[in-house]
Amino acid sequence: MPFFPEEWIQDLLSKVDLVDLISGYVTLQNKSGRWWACCPFHNEKTPSFSVNPEKGFYHCFGCGKGGNAIQFVMEQEKMTFPEACQYLAERVKLPLPENSDDTGYEKRKQQRKRILEMNKIAARYFHQNLYSPDGKQALDYLQGRGITERTIKTFGMGFARNGWDHLMNLLAENGYTKQEMQAAGLIKLTDGKSYDMFRNRAMIPIINAFGDIIGFGGRVMDDGMPKYLNSPETAVFNKSRNLYNLNLIRRQKNLSHLILVEGYMDVIALFSYGIPECVATLGTALTQDQARLIKRYTNHVYISYDGDGAGQKATLRALGILTQEGIEPRVVVIPDGQDPDEYLRKQGRNGYIQLMKTSLPEMDYRFRNVEAKYDLSDGYQKEKFAQECAGILKSVDSAVTKEKYARKLSEITGFSQASILQDAGGTQKEVPKWIPPKAETGERTAEEKAEVCLVRRLYVDPQFALKLDGKLSEEDFQKPANKKIFSYIMGKAKKGIFTANSELLSVLNEEEGVYLRKILSAEDAQEQTDEFMKGCVKQLRISRLVRQRKSLLAACGTETQPERKRDILQRIDELGKELHKLKNSF
Repeated sequence: MPFFPEEWIQDLLSKVDLVDLISGYVTLQNKSGRWWACCPFHNEKTPSFSVNPEKGFYHCFGCGKGGNAIQFVMEQEKMTFPEACQYLAERVKLPLPENSDDTGYEKRKQQRKRILEMNKIAARYFHQNLYSPDGKQALDYLQGRGITERTIKTFGMGFARNGWDHLMNLLAENGYTKQEMQAAGLIKLTDGKSYDMFRNRAMIPIINAFGDIIGFGGRVMDDGMPKYLNSPETAVFNKSRNLYNLNLIRRQKNLSHLILVEGYMDVIALFSYGIPECVATLGTALTQDQARLIKRYTNHVYISYDGDGAGQKATLRALGILTQEGIEPRVVVIPDGQDPDEYLRKQGRNGYIQLMKTSLPEMDYRFRNVEAKYDLSDGYQKEKFAQECAGILKSVDSAVTKEKYARKLSEITGFSQASILQDAGGTQKEVPKWIPPKAETGERTAEEKAEVCLVRRLYVDPQFALKLDGKLSEEDFQKPANKKIFSYIMGKAKKGIFTANSELLSVLNEEEGVYLRKILSAEDAQEQTDEFMKGCVKQLRISRLVRQRKSLLAACGTETQPERKRDILQRIDELGKELHKLKNSF
């Protein structure tokens, strides 16, 4: 395990802009001086994820997860502590401390670097092939689909020659082993034999948001199968956490919406017809991670999947995922089971724009799909249709939206709006204006308030420990978490270490960590004066003396030995004098 000195970790955390880091994963909004978002670690509609850049931590009041920048990267990117440290150090260009090398991390980093290099060589090779005599068929095929020269260059499209080892030989000449080529998904190794993964296909590089070529898609130019062949998952390519065309989307300013399609050929077709604001999944159904990626750019999405049965099923699934992330979806209904590419070639840009203008909101599309299952001229089937649609309405939060669609169902079926609303769970009460959740509920006692204020001050100002030395001990604290935090910070301070707080959250257990983040996030967590802190110290010392005196009084009542009882009474008297003196001090 590599060693990262506490001073270096503190320096790293001070250089990381926590808001900038986290806003790369969720959309943060500043409310009353704090940053809030829907949590990236669990599904929610009301923001309960708070980022506190001044104190250097995040906390979700919904699921309880939280920590500093290192812990965020560990959780979000599934990295180890050393990997997260090195990742952030690269981000802020902070040199690593001596003896911090993590061989495993460096090995994985080098593997990713080599894969990206191979992909770059392969992409250049495929593109050059397209303009060679061997590539004429592929070039004719692409141009026959209405793909222009500009589009080919924009997307870096190419051609994989019809041979077994063309790319493999090229990569070998550049110093890459077959094992590395296989790890990149560029060749296959079967029964000791090796051959190129992609052969006789039009090639499309898959580029991530940062401009790295992370994989490839290949399409046959005839009726061969499979029609599409994608790179397998590798150290740089995770299908469920990437979207095709993000590299170009990032360049577009003030996006009002995105169009979500099933494949890269649909994206390329839309781009060719002057509709560039589109992304595609990569051979998988839409995932929650991909929806969160989309939300970074816009809250409005047109789903434009194929019009066949499979496309309709995928659309229904995507609707649920997008709405869970707070995205407002509409569905572009493509007739006759066509895909966007086919429709564009037949109807052109204006035809597709017209489909977008007549796109359906989520509930309209869901009702339309349900209606297709029933014969509404039959009374029984009409009743079943109304019941199924009312069941769908149960998931709607907005009372206005629920009533709107209950009215629409009433018009279609003839059943009363009231009965439909009853089946749909009734109208909902007005949703109160969202207020950031407070750290804790219920009134604290004076002693509890004093503990919280002292622990909070020690965390944000560890040098305050010097003023408490000799005045308080961990026995003055009642709450175990406060004892632990006080003891840890005071112990570090006695060694002259006043930058230990980045380690503190890792020392605490999960429940204690949640507690600390809550009291640091509390709305009453403003900075307190030293005079106020003296009052907190006084309160804890008084509370401790009261507890001791109460315990001795109980012991005195059961003590039978006169000499022992006399000693207890003497101690009770001493404590009483201490209490009187303390209450009249300060």
